Order: sequence, then structure tokens, then C-alpha cells
Amino acid sequence: MAKRADDIILRDRLQFTLSGTGDLPVVYGRLDLSDYVSVVQEQGLNVKEITYQLRKVGTGNTSVFDPVLGSAATSFASLQVFATTTAYENANDVGIGSPNVLNNYTMTTTREGDPATGSFIWENQERFRGVYDLHPDGYTLVTDLLIGVASENCTKYIN
Repeated sequence: MAKRADDIILRDRLQFTLSGTGDLPVVYGRLDLSDYVSVVQEQGLNVKEITYQLRKVGTGNTSVFDPVLGSAATSFASLQVFATTTAYENANDVGIGSPNVLNNYTMTTTREGDPATGSFIWENQERFRGVYDLHPDGYTLVTDLLIGVASENCTKYIN
């Protein structure tokens, strides 16, 4: 939400397809900030807030993302979304303490129970690491912002 008269709101959409096993090696969407930043002129863009909305497009009336990431045969599934200015080759290297990572959003599903009887206990966890409000004046970016996504065993979303 814009807080001051000179604030701007940038929105973008990243669409991705999982493999047949629900895996996705890290992929990136890039927010082109070249209209707002210049390394030569030492001009940056102050980013104040980054939020994520995961959706399953084309399902029902709402496209709400089901937090149960795995099917009944999957014991653990995870999804990671993060904002960074550095393209990491592997999402295993990304944490909130990693260089140039602004935030890290993770979802996990753990299934315990007996597949033979169909009796399961599901546990979903959702964690946002980092701060929603990056400072009253923002976090200064002088490069493009990358949004990374990676998943493992998200069998619920296999196409």
C-alpha cells in the first residue's frame, strides 16, 4: 500500500510448471527496475514492502492456493519463494542470512499416518522470514529485483 504521495506500487506475475514429481529447480522472475535505478548516477529505488500471493489459476471461483502441497503418497513437500538481487544457482543456498536476500517465504506439508488405511495427520507450516516493512525509507536497490521459486515433492500441483 502506498504510504506517501511519491510512493509507487509495482506488481508482477510469475507462472511456473512443476515436474512430474512435483519438483522445480529454482527459477526466477525479474522485476525490471531500469526506469527507477541507475548505477552510473548512483540512483536507487527504495523498496518498502514485498508480499506474495500464491494462486492456482483456473480452479473454482477463487483460485485459492491449497496449502496441502503433497498427495496422500507424499510424506514431505516444500515450496520456497524469496526476493533477492543475486541469482542463486540452487535454492538450498538461500536463507534469510544469505547475501542480497531480502526475504524468504516457505510452505511445508508433512504427512504422518498409514497409507494402507488412509488415516493421515497433515501438518502445514507457513513461514515468512524477513521483515514486511523494510524501513521507513525502504531498502535501497540499484539493480533489478529477482523473485525466486523452488519446490520439492509438491505432488498436489502436478499438471
